[in-house]
Amino acid sequence: MLVGVLTALGVLGAIGLLVVLFLQRGRDGMDLSLGGLLRVYLYLASLAGVIAFAIGLAGIISFVLAAGFGVDVIYGGQPSQPVPATIAPCPPNVPACTPAPVPPPVFIKDNRTQQQTQDLVRGVTFVIFGGVFWGAHWWARRTLAGVADRTSGLHRGYLILGTAIFGIATIALLPMGIYQALSFAIVPPDQFSFRPGAGEALSGGLAALPLWLAYLWLVQRGLRTALPSPPTAA
Repeated sequence: MLVGVLTALGVLGAIGLLVVLFLQRGRDGMDLSLGGLLRVYLYLASLAGVIAFAIGLAGIISFVLAAGFGVDVIYGGQPSQPVPATIAPCPPNVPACTPAPVPPPVFIKDNRTQQQTQDLVRGVTFVIFGGVFWGAHWWARRTLAGVADRTSGLHRGYLILGTAIFGIATIALLPMGIYQALSFAIVPPDQFSFRPGAGEALSGGLAALPLWLAYLWLVQRGLRTALPSPPTAA
């Protein structure tokens, strides 16, 4: 769920950022030179690294929540139970009928523990890859443009885009995950129906929340540094 949400928002946001920068070419707009296009790539790749990091963080959070609260709450379903085989009874008034032998019960395989381990492996892989990918492109941005790049329109657009992506992901996933977790804890279980877990929505929302707050803090810091100082009295 988080992968689809972040991928869709990232693609739409990147397209919107490129369109806005293209329409606002000028003093602080988009530079169509080779260096300017390289800067656009570095910012988009940095955002892709953060998205990969968020996907990995969601996987680790799912593993931790399943270890702390149980696989039922996170992955849903019921523990595997034997399903008894049904044997047709002998027809009435047939004395020579021989009942068929009763086969052993059929067990439904429980894949939730395996899914928990897969989430951990996926989480660690994406966290490492996303962190290294973002760090390499952040270093390249600093080397190419220096500290002065923080005041450019491209940098501001990158911060706003990251704030919007992770803010929408948080509001779309976290309330749903909390609702599913509370529903699992409060609503009485029904043995004849499947109970969905809160893993994907809850872990995705918890992973997007700190990244949204981090981007929001960076935007507010940029606003404070960009505001002109008030005139002093003579």
